[in-house]
Amino acid sequence: MISFDLEKELFGFEIRYINQVIEPQKLFFVPRAPFFLRGALNHRGKVIAVIDLAQFFGMKAKVIDQETRVIILDPAECGAEFHIGFLVERVQRIETIPAQRLAQKPESEGNKPYISGVVNLGGRLFNIINLEKLLQEIESYFG
Repeated sequence: MISFDLEKELFGFEIRYINQVIEPQKLFFVPRAPFFLRGALNHRGKVIAVIDLAQFFGMKAKVIDQETRVIILDPAECGAEFHIGFLVERVQRIETIPAQRLAQKPESEGNKPYISGVVNLGGRLFNIINLEKLLQEIESYFG
C-alpha cells in the first residue's frame, strides 16, 4: 500500500495501481469540469486529469506546496478509461499490511463509502481506499 495525507488523516491504496508519483506541474484549466478536477497536466506525452482527492471527499481544496504530490495511476492496472492523477498533501511511504488485516471494515461505511477498511499501524489509523469504487464514481461524472 502507498500511504498519503489528506487533512491530517492517513489514507492509501494498493501500490499495484500506481504508475508514478510526481511533484505537481503546471495545471491547465479544463472548462465545465466537475468541482474536484483541479486541471490537466501533460506528463510524458499523456494528458493526466488531476483530481483533488481531498475535495472529492468533501474536505477543503489543497493548497499546492513543496510537499504536495500527484499520484498517477496505471490505467491498464486499474481499468480506467483515461489517465488520472490524484493530488494529495504528502506521500508518506510504502506500507506493508498483512492480508488478514485488510478485511477490516470501517464502523460507519455510509459516511465513508470509498473506505474499504481501517487498519491501526503502530498507533496511526490508516484508511484504505477502495480504488475501484472510487474510480467508478469519478468516471460517472464524465460519462
